[in-house]
Amino acid sequence: MKFTAVIVIAPDELEDKVIEHAQQAGATGVTILPGKGIGGEARKTFFGLTFEGTQSVLLMVVGAHLTAPILKELHSILVQGTESRGLAFAIPIEHLTGIDMRQVVRFEEHLRREGS
Repeated sequence: MKFTAVIVIAPDELEDKVIEHAQQAGATGVTILPGKGIGGEARKTFFGLTFEGTQSVLLMVVGAHLTAPILKELHSILVQGTESRGLAFAIPIEHLTGIDMRQVVRFEEHLRREGS
């Protein structure tokens, strides 16, 4: 089975929604890291203090067949018209060790459900 790493960088307030939608599309596990970043626009200030929103970095290892459905599902959350509220991308995994075999079984069950 081939696997992909799906990485999502989104504002903290979207974290739960991203996880929920990714799981609905077939993701079974998520690793969450706190983060902060600097975008292309000038930082917002309030009385001379710089405001930087906090972000979550969500990492998911999924079966390669789930990549497109997960990214499609996340697009509906992260893109609002011409405004982006986050970023999601996928990287193919060439070698993998340590994955919980129960997760592989869930991937395979999801494939069977999709095929019927």
